[in-house]
Amino acid sequence: MSETGEPGGAAALLRLSGVNKHYGPAHVLRDVDLEVAAGEVVVLLGASGSGKSTLCRCVNRLETVDSGEITLDGVPIPAEGRELARLRAQVGMVFQSFNLFAHRTVLENITLAPLRVRRLPRERAEARARELLDRVGLADKAAAHPAQLSGGQQQRVAIARALAMDPRLLLFDEPTSALDPEMIGEVLEVMSELAAEGMTMLVVTHEMGFARRAADRVAFLDQGRILETATPDAFFERPATERARDFLAKILRH
Repeated sequence: MSETGEPGGAAALLRLSGVNKHYGPAHVLRDVDLEVAAGEVVVLLGASGSGKSTLCRCVNRLETVDSGEITLDGVPIPAEGRELARLRAQVGMVFQSFNLFAHRTVLENITLAPLRVRRLPRERAEARARELLDRVGLADKAAAHPAQLSGGQQQRVAIARALAMDPRLLLFDEPTSALDPEMIGEVLEVMSELAAEGMTMLVVTHEMGFARRAADRVAFLDQGRILETATPDAFFERPATERARDFLAKILRH
């Protein structure tokens, strides 16, 4: 990895080229170019409203782009239909608000997509779900319902649910912002373990410690543009733009 944060020669698994997105008159993504190599962790940083979450949601087409192209392993993200469903099976997403089915058990939440989308045999899907629950430290919660869990536990279930589809890329959209402070660490620990194991991840977060520790690169957004990409050390110690220096001064002061 270079000092400027350019991928170190590895082929890009995810590539955004000239991506633009509007909400009415608001131009929320402006000519965004970004690559994420297989096995790389890229953290998107920036003030609220800078376009981070919109960028993340565009990757698996929860939001459509107005122009530009997004490709996964060189294949453009399809607009709709079965091709889009197949792509979403390869791109897991963990949301700020957990999005678990309240009327289903933890085990059912994790096995639903493998059963319906991948058509796995129930025995195999449940065995994989229990393995993932053990991995995120919740082996004893398979029969619980989401309302019986803390916010941190629910988010760890959501991560296990995303992993159950064996995704090639995991998207995290501010996964700790709805959690109480004491629960944030347990979720970041799981995410850090995934990063260390080589999971390809694109992460929107305000957790600077995670960005410094787990990211291969940081991309800093401001008003819909990526102003700079760099290694964590370079970004936090020597930000290249005045806007990034101002952002860090405010964030790290608290």
